[in-house]
Amino acid sequence: MKEIIYNEDNLKDSDINNVIERVKVIIVNSKGEILLGYGNNNYQIIGGHVEENETYKNCLIREVKEETGITIDDFDDKPFLTIKYYCKDYPSKNLNTLFNANYYVIKTDQKPNMDLINLTENEKEGMFEFKYINKNNVINELVKTFNTCKNKNTLKDTIYALIEYLYE
Repeated sequence: MKEIIYNEDNLKDSDINNVIERVKVIIVNSKGEILLGYGNNNYQIIGGHVEENETYKNCLIREVKEETGITIDDFDDKPFLTIKYYCKDYPSKNLNTLFNANYYVIKTDQKPNMDLINLTENEKEGMFEFKYINKNNVINELVKTFNTCKNKNTLKDTIYALIEYLYE
């Protein structure tokens, strides 16, 4: 498993007093298409925060169901990538946070069901939708939106994860 670490403030693990765990999943169908969420000119892969006393696997199952309406149960629960951000004084002074995101792959031909998910007001206003993009075109498609997207770090991490999945 590959690990990417961002630590501009050179924090040590002993400096961290807040940890946020996340899971992210690349959903691939049998046609070689990757499912991405799209809204507000931002592409994103499915995922979210691990809740207290929740395993990564259970979080992944819950997040995929909440965000796509897809029910999964059988998948490789070993991440292929971890991206860590060490952040000094975030979100407030004297709170040093480690964001730890584990990336997984799920292969399924189930389609997202918009009737089973609850969109936020921001997602509704941003015309949120799901798009399947062929794996041979997905990097180029995401790179085209980089200059106009609102969350460059999320898009950058999505591109890195897709490159790691597709080419490593």
